[in-house]
Amino acid sequence: MANNILKAIKNAGDAFLDTFNSKSQIDDGCVTNPQQAEQDDDSILSNKMTSSKEDDNVNSHAEFEEIKPSEEDDVIKKLEIEEKSDIKIDLDKPEIRLKTSEIFSSGGYIVGFSIQGRSHMMSGIPCQDYHVFEDLKDGWLLAVTSDGAGSAREAARGSKANCELALRLVKQLLSEKKWKERNYFPTEKEWYIEIKNVFEVMQAIIMRSAASQADKQEKLLSTLQEDYKYAHADKRDEIYQQLEDLKEKMKEPLESRDFNATIILLLISPQGMMAAHIGDGRMGYLSKEGTWKSLITPHKGDEASSTVFIPNNWNRQLNVPAFTMSDVYLPDTCVIKELPKAFVLMSDGCESFSWTCKVYDKVRNFYYDRNLPYENFFNPLIDQLGAIEDKDERINEMIDIINIGTTGGKRELDDRTMLLGVLE
Repeated sequence: MANNILKAIKNAGDAFLDTFNSKSQIDDGCVTNPQQAEQDDDSILSNKMTSSKEDDNVNSHAEFEEIKPSEEDDVIKKLEIEEKSDIKIDLDKPEIRLKTSEIFSSGGYIVGFSIQGRSHMMSGIPCQDYHVFEDLKDGWLLAVTSDGAGSAREAARGSKANCELALRLVKQLLSEKKWKERNYFPTEKEWYIEIKNVFEVMQAIIMRSAASQADKQEKLLSTLQEDYKYAHADKRDEIYQQLEDLKEKMKEPLESRDFNATIILLLISPQGMMAAHIGDGRMGYLSKEGTWKSLITPHKGDEASSTVFIPNNWNRQLNVPAFTMSDVYLPDTCVIKELPKAFVLMSDGCESFSWTCKVYDKVRNFYYDRNLPYENFFNPLIDQLGAIEDKDERINEMIDIINIGTTGGKRELDDRTMLLGVLE
C-alpha cells in the first residue's frame, strides 16, 4: 500500500498542491459547470416549506422524544451586543461560499450550497464548509462534502482541499482500475481498501504541503527584504508592512492539523452506490420503494462535538489493525447494490432540522442516535424544488428554505452544506 501512496503522490501531488495552496477561500456565484471549481482556482478557496416550518419534531412515535438544540440564548446575547454597537448584522443573509446547480439529461438535477453559519457571521469568520460534484457520464456520479474543523486555523482551505483532492483521486482510481470500461462493481473489501488508500494519499499530500509552508515563507521573506532594499520611497511602507505581517505569521508555523476537515463521499455507478466518510455529518438516500435510509454513521467522540478529521492521525493507531469510532471503522464505508431515487450529503449544521438524530427511549431510559433522514422534510423539499424549472432559481430557493424556511434552520448557528441529487 505504501508504494501505491508514494506513486499516487508522485503522479498527482504537484497539481493538487496548486489547489491546496490557493489563497482564495470565499467563492461567489452559482457553479453550473461541474468542472468550473477545478478550472478556476482563483474563484474557489419565495415559497417556503410550510409543511416543515412549524414541525421540528422528527419523531412520530409517542415513546420517543427528540433532543432539541438550545441555541437561541447564544443568538440573543450576540444580538444584544450588536444593538449596543454601530455594526448591524443581518443573520438571515449569510455569506454564500459556493452554490452548485445542474440539470441532468435524464431529467433529474443536483443542487448544493455551502453557506456561512450565524455564529461565524457574528464572529467575522468565513464559511469553512465546501462541496464538489461531477457527473462522470455513463451513469457514474461523484459527490463530496467537507466541514472544516472549528479549531483549525486553515479550516476553509482544508475543506476545499479535501473535496478537490478526493474528486481528482477517485477519478484517477476509476481510470487506473477501469471500473467504468469493465462495468465493474467492487466488493465491500475492495472499496474499503481503495478508498482508504485515497484518504491516505490525501493525508500525505496535505501533510507534505503544510510542511513546505515554512520553506516558502523563508523564500518570500528573502525576496521581500531584497525588494525593500531597492524599493522607491513610495513603495517602501507597503513592502515594510508585508514584511512585518510575514514575520508575525512565521512565529506560528502552520501544521497539518491546521487544515483538519471531515469528508463525506458518494460514488454512484449504474450498478449501485459506494459511500465513505471520515468525521461527522450525514449522508442518505431515497430507495426505489420510497424509503429514506442512512448511508453512514457519524464518527463522534465522547466529548460534545468531537470527531475525527483528515489529515489528523485517524490511521496512526499503533497495534490496532482497524481503528473504530462510534462503533464503525475509520474510514466508514459501504457498498450497496441499489440505485437511489435521490441522495443527500450534508454537514452537521443541517442535521438538527432534517435528520432524526438524538432520541430518548422512555422505556429503556436511554438516549441514542436513530440516524435516519426525516422524510417529512426531504419529500416536500424535493416536491417544491422539482416544480422549479430554472436551475439558478432552484438553488436560491433551496438556500432560502434551509436558511430561514424552517424553525430549526433559522436558529442554526453552524456553517451549512447540503448536496441534494434527484435522479428520477
